[in-house]
Amino acid sequence: MENIVLTAAAVEAAKNQYATNAEHTGKSLRLYLDGKGCDGFFYGVTFDQAEATDLHFLQHDIDVIVDPETIEFVHGSTIDWVDDERGRGFLVDNPRHSKFRGKFYKRPSWQAKFTSRTATP
Repeated sequence: MENIVLTAAAVEAAKNQYATNAEHTGKSLRLYLDGKGCDGFFYGVTFDQAEATDLHFLQHDIDVIVDPETIEFVHGSTIDWVDDERGRGFLVDNPRHSKFRGKFYKRPSWQAKFTSRTATP
């Protein structure tokens, strides 16, 4: 399974948050799903306590955690830090995002139907 990747900007932002916010001390950077719309999932990134079942992706001394139910939808994602017209904060880029689009997606039965319908002959 592919790792979760932090860009240099995300690493710098996370380390800055650790240095300037005591409430983040001892916490990991959690990648999670924050709902789903017609165009796919909404992602969230926050500082959180790790649970015993969490998967860990350590990069540049930043512990990125994902729960086991979420990993199948987010593995291979990149977490970046942006401060531009899109806003300011962590941004998740998931190259597999389009696989999970559509309001009728249901796991795993719809995923099997989707795969069979989009298979190239």
